[in-house]
Amino acid sequence: MKVYFGGWYQRTTLHLTELFDLFAYGKSQLNLASEKLASLKSNLDFNTVERQYDFLEYILAKTNSGITLKYYEDGLYVLETETDDIMVGQTLLEDYFNQKLNPAVSYIFSLGAPTPKVLANIKTVHPTIVATIAKIEIEKYGQVYSKISSQGITVYKTPSYIFVTAPANKKEIIEGLVGMQIFFREFKDQMEKYLNIHRVIWEEISKLRNQEYITGRQVPTLISKLENYQYTINLISSRINQMTVYINTRSSIAQKLSIVEDLSVLFKYKFEGLADTHKYIQELWSMTIRYLNDSLTIVRSIEAKTLNTSIQSLQIITSIGVFSGIIGYLSRDKLPSINTFGVIYLLGLLTIVWGVNKLIKILYKNTRYHTNFPKHESLNDGSNVSHVTYG
Repeated sequence: MKVYFGGWYQRTTLHLTELFDLFAYGKSQLNLASEKLASLKSNLDFNTVERQYDFLEYILAKTNSGITLKYYEDGLYVLETETDDIMVGQTLLEDYFNQKLNPAVSYIFSLGAPTPKVLANIKTVHPTIVATIAKIEIEKYGQVYSKISSQGITVYKTPSYIFVTAPANKKEIIEGLVGMQIFFREFKDQMEKYLNIHRVIWEEISKLRNQEYITGRQVPTLISKLENYQYTINLISSRINQMTVYINTRSSIAQKLSIVEDLSVLFKYKFEGLADTHKYIQELWSMTIRYLNDSLTIVRSIEAKTLNTSIQSLQIITSIGVFSGIIGYLSRDKLPSINTFGVIYLLGLLTIVWGVNKLIKILYKNTRYHTNFPKHESLNDGSNVSHVTYG
């Protein structure tokens, strides 16, 4: 029987070339340490590495321990091994991924736009799939909660495994179903993660918006926090916007393999449903961006108002000093000379300016400002920006 382990993350043929250079030669055109690249290649333990072409271009690599890796240009990767012991096969694939493949892929893609921290801290659970033409006691591996059959193929689902049983002449279809199943699972998992991250960020922003007043002391911290959210949202939104093309590509491949109906019947997977989910998440994050930008604009307006007040106060004090100096000069019939009184006067003026500025900053930090965050407005275009009043 064959045991499969895989995942998916957005990639392109450019990324595939970078991976091939690492897998085959232990090199990279990027500014990465050559010693590290050579070490990662050695650790991968490949005995053959080839670029092949089917519906998509992919890397076919085989290890000395009997593992076959297929890494496709769209980011789908599938590890497989033949075994008589499912648990041994599963452990072999998981250990290889965690200790060898994932560190190598992470390093080669360590440059460029980063993965948001909230995503980097989320552990990804990859599905384990078992394909067999022989009858096995599936109940040994957990309670079967789903069993569906279609055209000679039967899919059993347990909490930890997916078993696919089929006759030997269905080999190509099985491999297609396994790859698509991994793609669907990973795509939906990413959508779920983005939904949960949206909820966390939305609730954090809502806590701020529920405050009727904030002090000047809070403003720098709030701006920094909102800007961090803005950075994360922009990164995630870019990732989400990239995902549409991958649905179309995989849908086209499924049609060419004639497995669209099998995916729907056996796994309850439909590309239309995946596209609808993606569209929903896309719109949700657009709304989150507008919600955050509106909040950030209001907090920044508080900062700008207090800074303007400080600048105006300093201008008044400086103007008074300059005006009094001009009057003093006009009352004399010769240029003034530097004396002790003049130095004391200048130092006194500077002290007053410093003291007033300090006082303004203290008042700013302790003054409460009425935020006037909108409570029920629909942020449909990001234009509903509230004003700030003093409380």
